[in-house]
Amino acid sequence: MFGMTTHVKVSGTELQVRIEKSLTERSLKKLITNLEKELNGEHSFLPHEVEAQIREEIASAGVAVSQHGGWYRCIAAYLLSPKLDELLAVKSMNEEKNVAPIVQKLRNEALRESLSAFGLEVPARYARTSSSTGRRRVRIPREQKQHLVESFLDALPTFEGLQEVLDTLPKNTSLTVKQIRSLVKRYLAIANRLQSVVAHE
Repeated sequence: MFGMTTHVKVSGTELQVRIEKSLTERSLKKLITNLEKELNGEHSFLPHEVEAQIREEIASAGVAVSQHGGWYRCIAAYLLSPKLDELLAVKSMNEEKNVAPIVQKLRNEALRESLSAFGLEVPARYARTSSSTGRRRVRIPREQKQHLVESFLDALPTFEGLQEVLDTLPKNTSLTVKQIRSLVKRYLAIANRLQSVVAHE
């Protein structure tokens, strides 16, 4: 079952205070706005049932959602709240210092902690702890890479068929359809790039 306890191990008034503090701190405005946009779009990484669970926790905590920019802004603050104190401390540093890598690291850690409570893995774009992990890419043999590309492109007719079905549906649909639409769009974009590369090899 999803989330018997909150991801930040707080509830009620304490959770309300943490979320509302996140939403009223000017230094976190851009960070929350960017995450809000991802949550309120076709590329949202939250399954519908998890989003519903988080909404329930936010409502139970007594957060005035309508006064703080709506549900997705509050959900963004909820997801970042495990590292709220650290984020505020970093944001208060001297503006001359480049704190962006530290902020990114803390954001990723907060999302990992939040999502793990619901049995979810952090999206790939948040997998790195910073932009300078020092890890090198592992190169794979050309034959394996070619086999991978061919296998990936074998699914092209299926995704083209899905796109035809999606084209017949209205734009404003359920979260599930939005996620399928996003997946199909990303697959076709990658497939087009791979086909272009193959054609020029």
